[in-house]
Amino acid sequence: MNQEMVEITALGQGGVWVEGTQRSACHSCSARAGCGQHSLSQLGRPLRLWVPASGQWQVGQQVLLILPRGSLAGSALLLYGLPLLTLLPAAAVGQQWGGDGMAALLGLGGLLAGFALSRSLAQRFASRWQPQIQSHCPSVRIASDRMYPESSH
Repeated sequence: MNQEMVEITALGQGGVWVEGTQRSACHSCSARAGCGQHSLSQLGRPLRLWVPASGQWQVGQQVLLILPRGSLAGSALLLYGLPLLTLLPAAAVGQQWGGDGMAALLGLGGLLAGFALSRSLAQRFASRWQPQIQSHCPSVRIASDRMYPESSH
């Protein structure tokens, strides 16, 4: 399971909006130039995510967010890989049957079928891939990649 500290930024019916930038790995390895997370953190915009949650939550509260193991890779493979896997064979069949025009037409049909199948499967597996709020965390203020207890300012 992947875990990350996030902050609740808005409350909604049946859940909360959280924001956070993973800081646990940044600055601790030598892959900074090739690391996608490091690149995202340099953009200055935190990642924002809707998390279904019940209970008493407050805006500004720090919580531990849990993402089930393999859910990110599985959902990315399903949402991007499956349409590609339906596009290529459909285009190849179209090329055999009628040339470039038929390849484009069947390829587009295969792509749309792959997206429809991906959406259906994503809805089926949504509960397994859904991030969850694990626990409340002490309130902290983040400054220059270091965490300080709120009482220290």
